[in-house]
Amino acid sequence: MTFWALLTLILLLSALVAYLGDKVAKWAGKRHYRLFGLRPRQTATLVAVATGVGIALLSYLGFLLVFREAREVILEAEAVRQERDRLRSEREVLLKTKEAMEGETARALAELNALRGERKGLYEALERAEALRKRLEAEAQALEGQVAALQGERRALLRERERLWQGQEALSRLLAEKNRELGHRTRELAGLEARVRALQGEAKRLEGEKERLLRESRRLEGDLALLQAQLEEVRQQRQALAQEVASLKEALLRSRQELRQTEERVRSLLAQAEALQGERGQLAQNLARLAQGFYLGEVRLGQEEGQALLQQVAERRALLQGFRGAELLGGATGPGLAVLEGAGYREGRLLVRVRFYPERKAFAQGEVLAARTFRLSTPARHQEALEALGQEVRGRLLEAGFPPEYAAFPSAEELARGLALLQGRKGVVRVGVVAAKDLWTAERPLLYYTLLGGPPGPEVPIPTRQVP
Repeated sequence: MTFWALLTLILLLSALVAYLGDKVAKWAGKRHYRLFGLRPRQTATLVAVATGVGIALLSYLGFLLVFREAREVILEAEAVRQERDRLRSEREVLLKTKEAMEGETARALAELNALRGERKGLYEALERAEALRKRLEAEAQALEGQVAALQGERRALLRERERLWQGQEALSRLLAEKNRELGHRTRELAGLEARVRALQGEAKRLEGEKERLLRESRRLEGDLALLQAQLEEVRQQRQALAQEVASLKEALLRSRQELRQTEERVRSLLAQAEALQGERGQLAQNLARLAQGFYLGEVRLGQEEGQALLQQVAERRALLQGFRGAELLGGATGPGLAVLEGAGYREGRLLVRVRFYPERKAFAQGEVLAARTFRLSTPARHQEALEALGQEVRGRLLEAGFPPEYAAFPSAEELARGLALLQGRKGVVRVGVVAAKDLWTAERPLLYYTLLGGPPGPEVPIPTRQVP
């Protein structure tokens, strides 16, 4: 259901509630029902309110029955809110999980770099262990040869001992010496055997270390294969980038051609700009001439209002006329009327001259500013006489201190009213211009033509009475 259809339905239901409530209230009021001890009027009001409530309730129930989507939204609002809160919490958990995974990835990359360093160190240690193993094997083989030689010598000595047993006394010293040498050699042989066993244990340990290093090497070879795959992907990306660089070079060539064309257009535009600069200078001179005497309107100054208000008004009106601002060439302090007019143009700002007219009462209400007696003839002569009378009024207004903009009398409407005043009359009349209210120099004067009573001539007091 669209928004406008729903709005139309609500408006129709509101109209129905108002109409039925009014009808039910009138019906209850005509029958003077009383409920709960209330007056008939109050009872009618209560019935109208209850009717409106009932109609609104039935409308709401009908709305829920007819529009299944609205019913589901209203009835399942709490479930939707809980689902929204759950999704928000899951989103926060996922964001935290994402941050943790990013941290774990960073740690894994650090560990990978550390393992690569360890692999390099292990390779070096493996090479050193292999060299040590070969050297120890060579020493073990040399020691085994020495042991075999010593055992052969021992056997030879034993045979010599058996053969020379009879000459024991002669050879006892030699035998003791040989025995000592033999014991020394035996101890050396035992030490060499212990060293050989230690070397064999070290060789076994190095063999285990070698197997571990081989496993680590295989794992690192897997990492190397993965890195090689990544390197291949980087190479493919590099090829794609190379193609993109080629396309960019072509685009650069096109851009250079366009740049040359643009430079040619810029040179032409610079020539046009120089021509426009000259035209701008001429326009600035014309604008300066036009700014002389440019009328910006009047500003009514209150008590102790002056330079700040005039500057603000001049700025606003100069901006509305298309200037960058305004600069006052004078000032004034109220109360009174300040007339703003242009006095020149400087760096985009309008120079504003201020003509100030202090506020004072010039004429009282009903005072005649000028009067003239003439014989009625044709409408053209009547208009000429009224315009001459208006010229006298303008002179008096200027002498009294009114701005020239306010001393504009008569207007076309006042002239038409004056001619209508003389229409249908004959003979000699005396016409005067009277102040409709007290005339102040800071306000536009409200004047009107009227017929003055008394015999014609300047000797008649003005005014005496109005001619009916």
